[in-house]
Amino acid sequence: MLLKEKLPVEIVFHPNWWFKNYGIRFNRDFFFDPEIRVESDRLMRQYLYDRFPDLEIGEQNAKPRPVVGGILLAAGYIISGILGCEIRYFDENSPEVIPANLTDEQIAGMEIPDIKKTPIMQDLIVLMEKLEKEYGYLEGDINWEGVQNVALNLRGHKLFTDYYMNPNLCRKLFDIVSQTIIQFLEFMISKTGTTSISVNRIVGKVNPGIHMHSNCTLTMISPETYGEYLARYDELLSRKFQPYAIHYCGNDMHKMRHEFAKLKNVVLYDVGWGSDVKLCRETLPDKFFSLRLSPERIRFKSANVIEKDIEELLHNAKPLDKAGLCCINMDYGTPDENVRRIFQVAQKYRKQFKHI
Repeated sequence: MLLKEKLPVEIVFHPNWWFKNYGIRFNRDFFFDPEIRVESDRLMRQYLYDRFPDLEIGEQNAKPRPVVGGILLAAGYIISGILGCEIRYFDENSPEVIPANLTDEQIAGMEIPDIKKTPIMQDLIVLMEKLEKEYGYLEGDINWEGVQNVALNLRGHKLFTDYYMNPNLCRKLFDIVSQTIIQFLEFMISKTGTTSISVNRIVGKVNPGIHMHSNCTLTMISPETYGEYLARYDELLSRKFQPYAIHYCGNDMHKMRHEFAKLKNVVLYDVGWGSDVKLCRETLPDKFFSLRLSPERIRFKSANVIEKDIEELLHNAKPLDKAGLCCINMDYGTPDENVRRIFQVAQKYRKQFKHI
């Protein structure tokens, strides 16, 4: 893989960091009002530069840009909203998906929607049309969640018994979710050309064309269940949308490593903090690892401890031309010194290798 830069680093702050530090509000207008959408994004880029002018984040003299989604935060809601879940918005938090807890009968009667006819997509389309009319182009994307993530929002905890008691219903729900995701990705590609900067901004520094599937909830199931039920959807999506990546923010990606090794088209894995990186690297030697740091440790530990965390991750993830660092959802109260230390350690290690 040809990287845009050596050992890329990306960070994302939690909405309450933005709200308490700068008064940015993440209510519904942040996502769907064109003027507020553009100005909020501009201010966030400018505030990052003003606070961290010595780092590779933010934007000096930030100009308005027609960014269609909140790519400076972690917020997955759109597919669940398309499929009928209620979405609640807050000033200092990401949108909350309210589980629909669909019954057997409701799922049996479900059909793949025409996403452009759903209320949340119609609102998004209006936003995009207004921005494109004003700026002449669009950029950015919206986190598209993931197959099991969305299925859990639709079905609730019963999904876990469906695997054993009602597998046909389970597979139907996954089919509907995956086909809805495909429609959404095709739509976003046609409008902005990217799908996953909003899933993890490190995509933009590795290869903006990467499509990253969020497998957050795989930590709740066994590798055998993944292999029997869900691997087929990663195969389907990875054949259709290349290059392909998997986001795994749980602390046990190593338990899925052998199943992931069977996937043919994945180029990048988001490796959750606490996962055994060494085991993952042994099993997936040729894949790029986006190594996720713990936002809790970044907030509460010393900068020297953070440096040791990073060095251990990088040691276990070698070779370094197949590694990057990220920390997502850092909370209000996170010391700026600790944020800077992430970038400083990365820069130190960049000097250790000259060729990508």
